[in-house]
Amino acid sequence: MTSCIPFSITGIDFASPLYVRNSKPLDTDYIALLTCSTTRALHIELVSDFITNKFLMGLQRFLGRCGLPHTINTNNSTTFHAANRELISLWNSLTSTKVQKFYGINGIKWKFIDSWAA
Repeated sequence: MTSCIPFSITGIDFASPLYVRNSKPLDTDYIALLTCSTTRALHIELVSDFITNKFLMGLQRFLGRCGLPHTINTNNSTTFHAANRELISLWNSLTSTKVQKFYGINGIKWKFIDSWAA
């Protein structure tokens, strides 16, 4: 048996909208479910909107707590494709050779799955 770091292979999906009463009458937030493919552990992030920037902030919080995965599996949502493009753009714009080497070794591979049906 080979040991593996939790969340090194992570699946991400969004749950149904969550309606939250704040200062406004009703806000809509979303729950990002991040699942470890090896241990089946679950990490839940609250995302304030279903747009790329808000998702990337939730992903950044997840990475700060659980570490950098080497593979992320998601469906073909436009939010996930846009997030992948943003991360690729970030990787390509880095100027420090140490940082480029780190991400070259530890870069995230993003896999898009057509259907979640088993």
